[in-house]
Amino acid sequence: MTGPLTSTTDRRRARGTRRARGTRPVRGTGVSALAVAGALLATGAACEGPPPSPHPEVLPQVEAPYERAVRMALDEVPGSRLVSVTLRRVSDPRPVWYTRVAARDGTLHAVRVEAVHGRLLGTAVPDGQSAADKERVATLVASAKVLPEAAVEQVKGPEFGKVSGIRLEWDRRHEAVWRVEVTTVRRDDTQTYLVDAVTKDVLDRRTGSPA
Repeated sequence: MTGPLTSTTDRRRARGTRRARGTRPVRGTGVSALAVAGALLATGAACEGPPPSPHPEVLPQVEAPYERAVRMALDEVPGSRLVSVTLRRVSDPRPVWYTRVAARDGTLHAVRVEAVHGRLLGTAVPDGQSAADKERVATLVASAKVLPEAAVEQVKGPEFGKVSGIRLEWDRRHEAVWRVEVTTVRRDDTQTYLVDAVTKDVLDRRTGSPA
């Protein structure tokens, strides 16, 4: 009984061996898996990097913002209030903030601040200011209840770039308004807003080419 059982087992093993030998391997499966794994790792590494900036930087040479120029001008003339701040020589490597502030009696003082590093360049009192001029300036400044930075906050939006000018003036209603000029992220235009200096309402918006 032992002989036939052994013989049958051997025949089964032989058939299994022949089937194994006859099976064709699937080629390339290991290489494809490695390639896919490498691609996934590369994709993951790429995702970990910083996302690209959605917009180019506006006025990259202007590292000292308008707020710094305004603070320096107000410090130069204690007790004064802002009348205007304008970015000049924009196309030069070293543009300048030209700021005008009004003293308590309405006298205007002009303060120049370098717009790259924020260095004070000089302070002067413009000539030709009459008593009537000073009175008009004092009245205008006293009419403004909204700070200039609050007016800027009212006009910020998706295309907001950098402030290039702010000026306090009378509008057609003879009401005090802040004129806010913004160089947008498009680099090809500026937005000019009129903001009520009492209510903070945005009264007007215009688009124009940069100066």
